[in-house]
Amino acid sequence: MIERTHQALRASSGSMLLIGFLATGSAGLLTIGLRLDTPWAPWERDVEVVFPALWFTLASFLAALAACAAGVVLHTVFGHITAKPDGWWRCFGVVFLLVYGMHSMGSGTVEAGLMLNVLHLTVGIPALVLLPRSINRSRPVASV
Repeated sequence: MIERTHQALRASSGSMLLIGFLATGSAGLLTIGLRLDTPWAPWERDVEVVFPALWFTLASFLAALAACAAGVVLHTVFGHITAKPDGWWRCFGVVFLLVYGMHSMGSGTVEAGLMLNVLHLTVGIPALVLLPRSINRSRPVASV
């Protein structure tokens, strides 16, 4: 399983980088370009401390890479427990986006919540489409 996960991560590295750049561009456009609020810092819940827009934009790249890598691992696990890992991956991803979308509305202002939802859709939709394709290309084809 570790070797298959490693192969899947290597095969999907291009897609993960593309999604990371999409996240960075979207975060930059939303926070620096349109000057939307960033969310509250999670370690400062009782104080209205927000992320600086530039750091939030740069951190979006790393967060997108980490989320995609975790998604590749999850997809690989699904591949071991079900015959249809792509369907499970997409179903799980849609549920995550819905639940987190509702949760993120409490991340400071309504503006920050909407910005987080747009950012998560910018990462989530390409991840739901591109990552399974990359992972499936890394699987060996069974010979007849």
